[in-house]
Amino acid sequence: MTNNTEVTFEELEATDVISVDLVPERKGLILKHCEYYVSSRRHGTTVTRRYNEFVQLYDVLYVKYPYRAVCSLPPKRVVVGGGSPLFLQRRRAALQRWLTLVARHPVMAHDADLRIFLCETTPKLDKPKHDEFILAGTQEDNPTDMSTDEMQESFVSEQEQLRLAHLGLDRLFKIFEKVESRCDSERSDIRELGAALNALSAPSVADTAKWTRIRDAMKAAAELALETSESQLEVGEQEAMEGLLLALDAVGAYRRLCSRLTRGLHAERAAAAAAAPRSAAARALRARHRYALRCAVEEARIARVYALSALENLPELLRTLGTAHARVAALWADLHTALRHPHSKQAVKD
Repeated sequence: MTNNTEVTFEELEATDVISVDLVPERKGLILKHCEYYVSSRRHGTTVTRRYNEFVQLYDVLYVKYPYRAVCSLPPKRVVVGGGSPLFLQRRRAALQRWLTLVARHPVMAHDADLRIFLCETTPKLDKPKHDEFILAGTQEDNPTDMSTDEMQESFVSEQEQLRLAHLGLDRLFKIFEKVESRCDSERSDIRELGAALNALSAPSVADTAKWTRIRDAMKAAAELALETSESQLEVGEQEAMEGLLLALDAVGAYRRLCSRLTRGLHAERAAAAAAAPRSAAARALRARHRYALRCAVEEARIARVYALSALENLPELLRTLGTAHARVAALWADLHTALRHPHSKQAVKD
């Protein structure tokens, strides 16, 4: 990929589809560990991996691709007694996003160590002795490539634009997370209401006709609440939220890359200036400096693609969140009807 090559989300998505799923059975006695089924559509493989094997792959890629936006892994936590289901699911989803970004990257997707991780039953990954710049050999400039000064200007500009994009996407995610949480809380409240109404609807030998009618109404409302408040997020809603998180991961990785490069590029320029202008050392430093800028331009384009895809999916996310809240609102209305007219419960359900 040259720094003039455009990339689209559809092209990245077509590179591979990664799934990471928890292995149901956990091994160990006291300190239990989780295992994951890792599947790659591109390679047609499914392997079993532990979190530490993800760490090994990350360490290899971080050393081999210092000028690429390699995302950080989700944090490790000692899983005592199996860990909370919510923590395990969130880490599983985060590992899937991390591996997806790697497996769809225009350069890292073709990495031999990634292929070993995705295909080999017992992967053996050794940290490389050289980085991508050395392994790539002599870099021939394309006549259509930007000049070093143009790449430097683009690097500075993209940093600021994607910084603002990252802040905006993060704010959107936090808002949607709160909206989703409120919907889940309402479902939980309705379940509790159903349980309370169910307890109150127990018949008594001392019931009068009026008590019986009220108990019938509470019973009908309780059954309705307990039956219809268990629905989870729609698949579309989950996918839209994951797309937003994928963009946050991608843009966040780019921002961390920029921080590293800003420090490293200054050091490379200073070293090149201090060396004899025509020396081999100075030429190598200038070449590395230019290579780093070229990578930064390419990584900015990739991050921008993920950000754009997340923004394009906002209407679907708004629709699914709105639908979820509308269903909760309709359930409250149905509960009102069931309490007033208990024998119309079937009509409410229909």
